[in-house]
Amino acid sequence: MKIQATKVFEKNYDALLSDKRFIVNEGGSRSSKTYSLCQLIIIHALNNPNLTISVVRKTFPSLRATVYRDFVEVLHSMGLYSKQQHNKSEHIYTFDNGSMVEFFSVDDEQKIRGRKRDICWCNEANELLFDDFTQLNMRTTDKIILDYNPSESSSWLYEVDPAESVTIKSTYKDNPFLDKNIIKAIEDLQRTDEDLYQIYALGKRIISKQNIYRGWTFLNEKPERFRDYIYGLDFGFQHPTALTRIWWDEKDIYLEPVIYESYMTSADIVARFDSLNIDKRKEILADYARPEIIHELNVAGYNVLDADKSVQSGINSVKTFKVYCLDNEHAKKEYENYKYKKVKDNITDDPVKLHDDFMDSVRYGVKYIRDNYFMNDGYIAF
Repeated sequence: MKIQATKVFEKNYDALLSDKRFIVNEGGSRSSKTYSLCQLIIIHALNNPNLTISVVRKTFPSLRATVYRDFVEVLHSMGLYSKQQHNKSEHIYTFDNGSMVEFFSVDDEQKIRGRKRDICWCNEANELLFDDFTQLNMRTTDKIILDYNPSESSSWLYEVDPAESVTIKSTYKDNPFLDKNIIKAIEDLQRTDEDLYQIYALGKRIISKQNIYRGWTFLNEKPERFRDYIYGLDFGFQHPTALTRIWWDEKDIYLEPVIYESYMTSADIVARFDSLNIDKRKEILADYARPEIIHELNVAGYNVLDADKSVQSGINSVKTFKVYCLDNEHAKKEYENYKYKKVKDNITDDPVKLHDDFMDSVRYGVKYIRDNYFMNDGYIAF
């Protein structure tokens, strides 16, 4: 069978025949990733009887509007499509040799935690949670195919074992079949939005202008010069409760995550403070939206104070310091994904309410340090 294919298809075909578990497609927009992978799974299904291939995305409306539609289009272009073999109600296409391709979203608990499959293709995999990926991975016997645009500077995707992976990077320049108007629209991003150009034209991971903080340094241990500290505390339940020890010295601060855990009750928090030997003399700046927890901590002898929750003022206080931070996965993830909201083409002054639990605890504590231990930008020693 002869098909029109790009280099992206050829690289994925070679990867499918390799001994690697994961086939990772990272790249820009319109690089032919989706179309090439549709061609790939069709040809592989034709050549191998009785396979089960699952194509998965976060939500089914998004899946139906993209890969599902492209898959049917590719079947038509190859002269293979048959209405009798297409179960539209179950979103399954079955080939003459018994191989089948099924489409579903991770919202479908029965399918994501159900029967095993030979190959799983996670489309726009950066939309999936790590738990989604874990469930699919445990029930896939052969290959996992992942594709995504690197629009997040931090993701579980970037931690997939390189020793078990083939990574295929592509951009629109790898697709010789693109219409010139589409090429112009992609290249015009360089003029209108440099961040989007880096991501969708060049397929690069970047720290966006939307990122609130830049230039933090992550260390394996605290430098000795940091001698004094207080705490910042942000309450959560489904979101993590975050307690951060915040050290300062002259113009610098050092951040040390102490607690970052979901589903903690008031009793759990008090017990954890006790087990960690939190110094009861130190100020703990906390979110006053949970006065009942603050009361219980104060009754237990801890020095918990209401934080100044002025968001922009707190962010500006953090920005007046050179920031060092313990090399911690939760802290690093929030640092890389803590961003201002974007409305149309305008970046606002309001942070996105996501990846902000550690960041809120930092903001509370640093604002207190700035307001109480510094005067006219000079350090006041105890």
